[in-house]
Amino acid sequence: MGMYDYVVVLDEVLRCPHGHQVDGFQTKSFGEPSMDTYLVEGPRVHLVARAGLDAGEDDGARWQLEGNEAVYRRRHAVSSVASSGEVVFYTTCHECAPVLVRSDSPRIWGDLVDERRLWVEFRATFGADRPRQIERTSGTRDDLATELREGGLRVMRDDEPLAIAHHEIRAARNAMPSRPVRTRW
Repeated sequence: MGMYDYVVVLDEVLRCPHGHQVDGFQTKSFGEPSMDTYLVEGPRVHLVARAGLDAGEDDGARWQLEGNEAVYRRRHAVSSVASSGEVVFYTTCHECAPVLVRSDSPRIWGDLVDERRLWVEFRATFGADRPRQIERTSGTRDDLATELREGGLRVMRDDEPLAIAHHEIRAARNAMPSRPVRTRW
């Protein structure tokens, strides 16, 4: 697994195969991945410099109030990166329902179901003689289910009773207000 870098596409909204907007991309396309951030805009790729300053130093960071929100802004230097070739970057879609796989034994919290989020991968190609292009290279939720079945896993249909129960339990857990931790004094 190891380290990776981040990719932010500034000038294009990217979507999963089912139309949901996706972001929060990771990549291993830039040399030695080290949790750096790369900004993609048009034909250019920029590496965001790390702050590296102590919290007490004047690093250009400042707080602002915007209505009922506090916004913390910080400026970073950027340096251009050679943008020829291709960059592959990926994330998962948090809007698509996960593909459910039946486990042979209980997992954490006693669940017999394992969730597999839809993997969404893109390839950006850069060249001096053509504009940047970004294409999605990953498939749909049905493609993921087929791939998992071909790998020997027991993929559940969305209308199976255990799948329906799993989604209902997850929705109930997500709807519960967080409870404060009680301590005895």
